[in-house]
Amino acid sequence: MWKMEYTEEQIREYMLPMRVKTYDVGPNSKLKLSALLRVCQEVSERHLESVNMGYTAMKEKGLVFLIISNAARICRLPFLGEELQIRTHPRGTMGVQFYRDYEFWSGEELLIRVMQTSVSVDPVEHKILRPKVFLSQGVFFDEKVPREEKIDKIAPQELPQLGVREIRYSDVDYNHHLNNTIYGDIAMDFLPEALREKQFAYEQIDYVSEALLGETLRICGGEFDGGYLVQGYHERGLSFSALMR
Repeated sequence: MWKMEYTEEQIREYMLPMRVKTYDVGPNSKLKLSALLRVCQEVSERHLESVNMGYTAMKEKGLVFLIISNAARICRLPFLGEELQIRTHPRGTMGVQFYRDYEFWSGEELLIRVMQTSVSVDPVEHKILRPKVFLSQGVFFDEKVPREEKIDKIAPQELPQLGVREIRYSDVDYNHHLNNTIYGDIAMDFLPEALREKQFAYEQIDYVSEALLGETLRICGGEFDGGYLVQGYHERGLSFSALMR
């Protein structure tokens, strides 16, 4: 049962208005993939803070969240100056993963829907914790996500090397690894020039293994599954996969 000071509506959905700012867009004046991911990250944190379960509060209790996948279905990208409403809904769990979705609305028009998966881990060794550790706080519902909504992981592929990307100090976040939003910029930077202005209907990023300060990612890419796949490898193996189609 959830804590009585929070209403069911407050737990089920959180909404944040936003305006697409100058630093959120690329050369085409539309929302960048990395900015889209930043919005999702901020809205989920705002939701958790609203029920006293933000990053700092939960770290003190011995857990933080690491994102596993972001999968976006895009009708159209918001443009510079557009007024949006971002809505997020915790969906429940599947195995050890938590599912949460985000909807980007412009008036009555649904522009983007993102399904995100994450795991709770201890903040020191990043050892995965069972969902019951987070759910035992008594705020969110213990529900199971339908199997048909499962995000399938992208397996490593044999693709030509496109270049390398060093992880720099400005890339690293409070979890001491490459922030999940930066992968969006890396993926776009290594896209073929002919695809950079393309309106993709689906974009998925899987975060497989943390990239750390000072490491260098070997970036590979090529056509795959009806789209274009970018994958990054460090010395320990696959770090991320980003599919755009």
